[in-house]
Amino acid sequence: MQFSMGFKSMKRPFFKVPFLISVVILCQPFLVSGQTDKVSVSNETVRDLQRYQEQFEDYESEFGPFDDRLLEPLASMINLQVEQENFAEVAELQSRQLSIMRTNLGFENPELIPLVRSMIEIQQVLGNYEAVSDHLEHIRFLVSSNSGTQSEELLHAIENQAHWLLAGFYLGEERRQSDKMLDARDLYREMYNLAEDIYGEKNPLLYPWYYKRAYNLSLLVQLLNTEDNLSSQILRDLVRLDGPTLLEHGRRGGVISSSPFIGLGRQIAVVDGDAVLGEGYLRQGLGFINDILDIAVEQGDLEAQAMAQIYRGDFNVLMERSSGRRQYNEAQGLLLQAGISQQEIDAFFHLPMPLPVPEFYSRFSDLVAYQQSIIGEVGSMQDGVLHLGTFRAWHENARAVLKPVSSDPLLRIGLPQFQVDLSFNISSRGNVSRVDVLSSIPEGRRVSREGARAIREIKFRPFYDGDRARRIRDVQIRYLFAQQQ
Repeated sequence: MQFSMGFKSMKRPFFKVPFLISVVILCQPFLVSGQTDKVSVSNETVRDLQRYQEQFEDYESEFGPFDDRLLEPLASMINLQVEQENFAEVAELQSRQLSIMRTNLGFENPELIPLVRSMIEIQQVLGNYEAVSDHLEHIRFLVSSNSGTQSEELLHAIENQAHWLLAGFYLGEERRQSDKMLDARDLYREMYNLAEDIYGEKNPLLYPWYYKRAYNLSLLVQLLNTEDNLSSQILRDLVRLDGPTLLEHGRRGGVISSSPFIGLGRQIAVVDGDAVLGEGYLRQGLGFINDILDIAVEQGDLEAQAMAQIYRGDFNVLMERSSGRRQYNEAQGLLLQAGISQQEIDAFFHLPMPLPVPEFYSRFSDLVAYQQSIIGEVGSMQDGVLHLGTFRAWHENARAVLKPVSSDPLLRIGLPQFQVDLSFNISSRGNVSRVDVLSSIPEGRRVSREGARAIREIKFRPFYDGDRARRIRDVQIRYLFAQQQ
């Protein structure tokens, strides 16, 4: 199998198609059969590589080291090296390819972007994750140069950088996880400001960008409230960057206490009892959702107002302030006014959902579709059992946090998964109790224990019957978490 690099034979080549490394790897066993065939293919590949190398050297001698005619033999060599899974050689050839294209097309030409994306894929295979960050910064520069400093394209390029930082939780640098989270927070702040510059105030196009900022802050608070070393590192870094103010708010009021995390006798804010550490950040997030509501009110969009109220209720549940009853009831009334049937509304609120929801949906049908997509991931369900589908945890240091998923498949990191099927109760405030492990894959105390611990830390939108939040018993969920390498 070969990958066409898609170069035109004209003076200005255009790199069209990025590599599909995963396809190569999956298909590789079917390319050869038996030791004889392997030797034959290997010998033929060596001969082809030598031929293209000689062609490259001839062109280089005749036309110079940066002539665009060198791109054709380079592309052929890259295809062959990919097939042989010689990814270090591919990376070297791609660097040469980039130098030639930049010389001929210019440093800001958008035709460089597909090549840089292919370089990202190769560096992921090699485990050079800092190089991936550098390439994403390069793409941001190219997008900014061509689409402008106030463009949707730039928004998405910055978002890809943020998602890669969050993906860094998987990449074996535990001591830097706090740094990556806080660097991502800075990028989401930048996206928020850029979106306002692009769309102006009071524009419904701001909804997703306002919520991305709110959601990122909610992730930060979830990490603050995990029971592991990561929470203490993030706490220490937040106090250094923001001071203690946003950590002082709690359901029972903040108190000041000496911190073992800071040293030198400094004091930071902590919360009393079962309150949420870092509630001030959730309040900030709620403020962005309130901004969405304000825009929806000005637009006269009843359905978007209802959706904003649902998300406001969700953040109140996360803050342990209430069951979200007032906001959820307001949302139900607005949905009825918007023409949504009571039956559809009841079906939605009868299904508790893990919080926070990772995306803002301004249409009720889209939120219902998201809800059903999670439930639908579990094939067969026992009759009479309320099954909530799957929960894919982010990381062993963020076991109660839903895994962030990039909209760009190139930046999705996947690892083999452990699986635990659980049964538990959910209180009227969205808290979990009475956890039973039904099964695990693989079987064993460690996997079962991790799943049972994690589910107790997850907050759920409560089960609503009419206008009342109620306790619900014996619901089930499939909990998945990565096997760390």
